[in-house]
Amino acid sequence: MDIVDKVAEAIEDIPGNPTTTEIARVAIEEYQKALWTPAFNPHTLYPELRRARANALTAHIMHLVGKYICEHGEQRNHRDASETLFEAIYESGAEIVTDLDRRNAGLEERGAYGLTREQLRILEMKRMEAMLAPLPSIVLAHR
Repeated sequence: MDIVDKVAEAIEDIPGNPTTTEIARVAIEEYQKALWTPAFNPHTLYPELRRARANALTAHIMHLVGKYICEHGEQRNHRDASETLFEAIYESGAEIVTDLDRRNAGLEERGAYGLTREQLRILEMKRMEAMLAPLPSIVLAHR
């Protein structure tokens, strides 16, 4: 069922003789419900933060690169770039996990290279194993 059908169905379900204001209110509420994802998942009590984080990430990127977008007399370049960027970020589910997010989740902080101490230890062990591994034998033949 598309958005128009949902809105029409909601208007038809208004009891009695509704006023124009009541019809408009119900139409707007139903349109928003159909268009936007709910703030909370009905199965859990966790808020749906994906849209808010995608918006924040898009705004941050557009703030940084907006001055490099050429206008050529048109005003839609920034808006088109922002909409495309938001859709890509939202659809892919990309998000930035900040140091504050990691602390709040009880996760270990990342160091200067973006890795935790445990991740650095694992990488260092792999490097050490590679350095200490025996070299393959090389047979040189003289012609």
